[in-house]
Formats: sequence, structure tokens, C-alpha cells
Amino acid sequence: MESQEFKELYQIDRKRLLDYYDRINKQSENQKIPNKIAKFLNNQSIGPPKPILINILNYYREKLINGKNLLDFALEMIRANKIRLEYKKYLSQATHDNIELAIDDCIFLFFIEYDKYIRNLFTNEIKEFEISSLYEVFFRPQEGDNILDIYDILEKYKMKVPTVFYGNQKFTTNIITLRSGLCDIIKQDYQKLHKIRKKGHIRKNNNSIAEKITQKLDKEEFRGLLIERMIKGYCISKNKISPREIENAVSQFLSSFFKLGELYQYSDFRDLLIESFAKDMYQGLTEKVKSSHSLDYLRELISIVLEDFNKINKNRKLDGTAWREDLKPILKKFLIDFIDNIFD
Repeated sequence: MESQEFKELYQIDRKRLLDYYDRINKQSENQKIPNKIAKFLNNQSIGPPKPILINILNYYREKLINGKNLLDFALEMIRANKIRLEYKKYLSQATHDNIELAIDDCIFLFFIEYDKYIRNLFTNEIKEFEISSLYEVFFRPQEGDNILDIYDILEKYKMKVPTVFYGNQKFTTNIITLRSGLCDIIKQDYQKLHKIRKKGHIRKNNNSIAEKITQKLDKEEFRGLLIERMIKGYCISKNKISPREIENAVSQFLSSFFKLGELYQYSDFRDLLIESFAKDMYQGLTEKVKSSHSLDYLRELISIVLEDFNKINKNRKLDGTAWREDLKPILKKFLIDFIDNIFD
């Protein structure tokens, strides 16, 4: 399969993405290119938290061929995310007798051609362990304790995937490189999907929250992707988060639910807001921090913070924009205080 055929098979909206990057580029004129690229990717929920992603970008920047840059690298990271979705869809529907068969099947169906394609981005001098590390960066889900710094990943594969030369020619070890970088990822995905399939794709909800929201709210939800990502990055890197970043994360959370011109009563969304905000915060915590901040504890904290707001607003019916602006300073202050004391 030619590179053009591969790009057509896993299409990305290049024009839309480049237009979006141009906006980020203009807004962040004083920032270095890796910082801009990291923001471009993170804003689309691609890649690990920003400090870790910047290390990845800086490392592979030196491996790119002439004529390719970090934006090309970022676009391929987005394409890889699309391939991951397709391969997981196949894995969830296919029936395999064992894990090893599932691994071989997925590698030959999805990743053999990808391996040929992605190598065109890099110089011939790139080592095989660096390619295996790239597969882990591109295809391992960025969640919980799965997030590793690029240098830890490289160290993991350095002795595992040798680069072999025959005279001046590099010996082809693509299958070894692929299996090394993808074997554990496919195995984990297979086990998760197999477990879900055995349970009939039913996940029981032990909370009564689902019974309290209306049919309309079933179709709409608060989604705090930036909150989860921001807390996760802080737990790992402990880099200071600016109040502006926190405000943006809260705004995104509220804007995902509230619509301009629609009227809402506080009782309609209060429980859903508390539940969603608590879950988004909790999912951003590392396993170690979760031991000190349970989901129930976070729900209780948010409920306490909203008590006075509830007394004033419980009978009011306001436009979505009004609710968003009223709630934003309260949730922002709460999140700033929480992050400042997260390790206490």
C-alpha cells in the first residue's frame, strides 16, 4: 500500500487542523514551537499531559527527515489516534481463541502498513527501539499510571529491540519492533474488551443519580476533559497551574452542558453537575493520590461548596449563559484550593 493510499484509508481533516493550529500559533507568539504543538494536541485530547508531551516532541524532533517538522509529527499522532479507534472497534467485534492470535491478527491487519508509512517521517539513522517507543507513545491509552516519560519508555526498549546492521545496511526487524511496541497494548485492550463482552456490555450504575435526571439531561452532560487532563498533569509533574488555565477548564466543563438561549432550573442539573465535576477530578488523580481523595469525598466537598449557592438559586430559572457565569467563579476557586492542597 502506497503512502497516499494509507492516508486516504485513515483520513484526517488536515485543513481544519492546520487552521486550528494557525489560531494557536497566533495566540502564543512568544512560546516555543513544542509548547504550541503540545497545546494543539492536548486541546484535542491527544497525547499525555503537556510537560511529558513536550519531552516527546523535543526528542523526536531530532529524528525527522528534512522537509518534515513537529506539526507533521503532531498530525501523525492524530492519525494514530484514529487508527487506534478502528483497531479497537475490530478487536471488540472479532472472536479470537487466545490473546496471541488477537495480537498477530491486529498487527497484520492494522500495523504492518502503518510501520511502512510512519518510517517515512524519520531519518534512516533512527533506531528500532526508538520506533518501538513511538508505538507506545502513539497507541497506549494515556490514563492512570500508564503515563510514562519518553526517556523511561526509551530505556524500556533499548535492550529489548536491537538495531541490527549487515555491512552498511540495516537488517529488517520490523515485525520484532512492532510486536515489542504493541504486544502489551493489544493484550490489555483484548482483556478489557473480552471482559466487557462477557458481561454483555452492561455496566451497572450503583448511583441513584441516573434516576433523578430528566430525559433531556440523558442526552446532555458535563464533560470536563480539560479538568481531568490538568489534574493528571499536575499529579505527575507538580508544575504550577495558572488561575487562567483553571478558569478555562471550568469554562469548558460548564459550556459542554449549558446552551445559550435555553432555560434551566437549578434542581434540573445540580446532581448531575456535582457527579460529573467529582468524576472528572477523580479520574485525573493518580492511584496514589486517589487513596486520600475518594470519589464520595469529592462529591461531598463540592456539595458543601454549593450549599449557599443552592439556597439562593434553587427556585430560579435562568439562561444557560447566566448559570455558567454564576457558577464559574465558585468552581474556579474550589479547584484552585483543591489543587493547592492536593498533596496535603
